Amino acid sequence: MRQLQLDIEPQLDARISDFSGPGWGHVVDAVRQLHAGLLNRFYVYGGAGTGKSHLLSAICDSYLEIGKTAIHVSLLELLDAPTEAITSLDQYDLVALDDIEAISGVPHWQRAVFHLINYSDEMGGQLVFSSRFAPIELKLELPDLQSRLTQAVSVKVPSGSLFADRLALVNSILERRGVHMDHQIVDHLLAHGPHQTSVLLQLIDKLIQLLKGEKTKLSGSNIRQIYALIDEYDS
Repeated sequence: MRQLQLDIEPQLDARISDFSGPGWGHVVDAVRQLHAGLLNRFYVYGGAGTGKSHLLSAICDSYLEIGKTAIHVSLLELLDAPTEAITSLDQYDLVALDDIEAISGVPHWQRAVFHLINYSDEMGGQLVFSSRFAPIELKLELPDLQSRLTQAVSVKVPSGSLFADRLALVNSILERRGVHMDHQIVDHLLAHGPHQTSVLLQLIDKLIQLLKGEKTKLSGSNIRQIYALIDEYDS
C-alpha cells in the first residue's frame, strides 16, 4: 500500500532549556544520553498536564538544531488514520510518540507501533514515548509491545510543584520570545499561578498577548488586571 504522508510538524516553541530547573535534572540527563546515541528508546511518564508534550517537542527541536530529522506525533490524534500512516515515520532519525496509552484496546495500532520499533532498531533510529502511565502500568493486549516498552529507559517527569522548575520555564520562554515582564508580575505568576506545566504555558501565552505593545511602565489598573488573570489559574 502506498505510504500516507503525515502533515505533522514538531511544535518548535519548545527548548530543552525550558527544563533547566533542578527537578528536571534526571530527565535532561537521559536526553543527553539520547543525543549521545546511548539510548535507542526513551519513555517519559507523568500526570496530565505535566509538560510531557512540551518536552517531546523540545527533544525534536534539539535534533533539528543539529541537522537531524525528528517528528512529534500524538497517537491519540492518529488513531482514526489507517495504520499504514505510521510507515511515513520511517524516514526520521527520531520519532516522538505522544499518548502511547491511547492504543490500549486497539490491537491493530499496537501491532503497527511494535513494527515501527523493530524497524527503528534495525535502521538505527531512535524513539521517544510519553504516557500518563509507567510502562508496566500500560494495559496492552500485545505482550511483545509491552515488553519492548518496559525495556526502554523510563523516567517520571516532575509535577511542577517546585518553584525553581517553574522559574526556569518562565525565564526560558520570555527570553526566547524577547519579552520583558515586570519582576512583580513574574513573582505573582510563580507564587499564585498554576503549577501544571501545560496550564502555566497557556497562561504565559495570554500574559504575553496582554503585554504586547506595552512600551511604558504599566499602570496600576493594568497590573491589577494581570494579577486577576493569574489568580483565575491559582493552583
